[in-house]
Amino acid sequence: MAQNARIRNVAVVGPHHSGKTTLVEGLLAQCKAISRRGSVADGTTTTDFEPECIDRGQSTCVSFAHASTEHVDVTFIDCPGFVDFFEETKIALLGADAAVIVIEADPTRVRQTRGLVDFLDARKMPHCFFVNKLDRQGSDFRGTLAALVDAYGTRVVAEHLPLGEAENFRGYIDVPEQHAYVVENGIPKEISLGPEMEGTVQEARTKLLEALGDFDDHLLEELLEGVEPPIEEVRNDLREETSHDLIVPVLVGAGIGDIGVSALLDVIEQQFPAPEGDPAAPLRAQVIKTSIHPQSGKISIVRIHDGTLTADASLVDTTRNLKARAAGLFKLQGKKQEPIGSAVAGEIAAIGRLEGVLTGDTLSTAATVEPLPAPAVAEPLYAVAIRPKERLDEAKLSQMLTRLCEEDPTLAVSRAEFTNELQLLGAGETHVSMATSRLSRKYHLALETSTPSIAYRETITQPTEQRSRYKHQTGGHGQFADVLLRIEPRERGHGVTFSEEIVGGVVPRTFFPAVEKGVREALLHGPVAKFEVVDLHVTLIDGQYHDVDSSEASFKTAASMAIREALPKCGPVLLEPLIHAEVVAPDDSASTILGTITSKRGHVLSFEPTEPRGFQKVVAVVPQSELTNYITDLRTATQGLGTYSWRHERFETAPPKVAQTMRDAVASTAAAH
Repeated sequence: MAQNARIRNVAVVGPHHSGKTTLVEGLLAQCKAISRRGSVADGTTTTDFEPECIDRGQSTCVSFAHASTEHVDVTFIDCPGFVDFFEETKIALLGADAAVIVIEADPTRVRQTRGLVDFLDARKMPHCFFVNKLDRQGSDFRGTLAALVDAYGTRVVAEHLPLGEAENFRGYIDVPEQHAYVVENGIPKEISLGPEMEGTVQEARTKLLEALGDFDDHLLEELLEGVEPPIEEVRNDLREETSHDLIVPVLVGAGIGDIGVSALLDVIEQQFPAPEGDPAAPLRAQVIKTSIHPQSGKISIVRIHDGTLTADASLVDTTRNLKARAAGLFKLQGKKQEPIGSAVAGEIAAIGRLEGVLTGDTLSTAATVEPLPAPAVAEPLYAVAIRPKERLDEAKLSQMLTRLCEEDPTLAVSRAEFTNELQLLGAGETHVSMATSRLSRKYHLALETSTPSIAYRETITQPTEQRSRYKHQTGGHGQFADVLLRIEPRERGHGVTFSEEIVGGVVPRTFFPAVEKGVREALLHGPVAKFEVVDLHVTLIDGQYHDVDSSEASFKTAASMAIREALPKCGPVLLEPLIHAEVVAPDDSASTILGTITSKRGHVLSFEPTEPRGFQKVVAVVPQSELTNYITDLRTATQGLGTYSWRHERFETAPPKVAQTMRDAVASTAAAH
């Protein structure tokens, strides 16, 4: 037997509140990997140990646990189901060889698995569905199975059927073997299959065998000739087709009641693949998760693809070309770090204190090992403006934000393009909220957050000329400057330009820079709502100076005065930023998306089918102010399936109502101060 034949790396994924963490807890208890079973309600589960998880009663980050049966050693990757954390789940799946998709027995929730299934299929990762919570009132296995087959085709087949539903749910039927099991205290006990179930079971078995026959000519021939295939052949085909992602078995259970848990373990052992990799080859491991504790330090969770990793290994980060030394090697049982001496190809382990090493990096003991591809992370779609509540925390803000993003590379910190605001960006409101909570708890750095400012601008629509004289007499030298400026509107995107047409030296050349500086400073606050004025050209065409009293300061002041006096005469208007948005949503949500964009003053440019199948792409130009919280609205309208990308398009004149709103806001702020 190969050294890694016992290993199974299984991600437990699915929509939020489908019971993933409870199921993992049941699997650990079934294997006696934990002494006492915890509960989500009590905040005592092995994998939901972070305070944010406990407070919300749901997973907010990826976590790891392990267990062993007689034949296999399993590492479970408990992944959050809320859509805001899907990008972190995708990174963690780099460490898995198979996945269990947990879903409630509710047909309407099947569509929420679309993103997961598409990602797993793209990686050709074996997976099964575990239809959970069948003991709940209103559970609908038949409808859920039909919805799964409708969504993903006939490769989705029932390997188990429920024995009863809702309050009568008490076990499962093994379809290949046509045996029924009642589960008591997590232990299945075989019972006779009632005649009322024989027709249903036979129908499900026929569909299962036909699906297997698509990949096994001998089995197909037996079915066509009416020969009953041996159970060993059926089991072998189940193992082969499941492990190669050719079929997707559907299992049943109730994680909180331990029904179906042992059967799921059997599928993990018998039908999910062992990892590939050569323990004798040079080490190659990839970081799939980084965790930092303020006291105990940083750990890097890695999936070892080749070679053997020891607890004191000298490592090379081949992605960043830097050296690091392991400060301990561990197996993770939730928050517990269990020291181990070594780990071989196929295993997942945690390495202590690898400074400079980031999630996605490849580690080796030889610099010549080719790095693995870094995981792609989607652009963040939700932002808040941030600043520390305490001025004393400004000095450590940058360092703590770096640590925060090191733990969660799906977060980003940047300065806004036009406003220069410091912003924290993430996949959604919940994601960013959890990040600020973690920053406060771990690093005692409390942030003030606010909606990002919209980069309004102002411009002019009419030309004018304006003369301004600045004269100020004091005890010594006075101040004197006189300028005549011509101000002209220009096309969008032109910016602010300055030139001079001085004849005869009426204004000395040495004062031209001061005039331009005064012009540009005065344009920082326009007459409409105090926003920067853009897209105009200013020309210095005349002026006067005094040999003694004129100075750069006086000409700068005179130029600023001229601009402030001229702008109200130039037909000033407010400009609002427009963004180019590409929205992808399911077909049945497309009309809602179009209506929403129109209601937000958007202009639809195109509307067409796109990948994945059953989705539409809407391309539109929309005012940025209308899309501040759009990702939340979009996910609500599409059950978490919709997404969008955007970029700044241009500035355009804002409607009078918007301009008046901004003018009133400025007046209100001024009155408050």
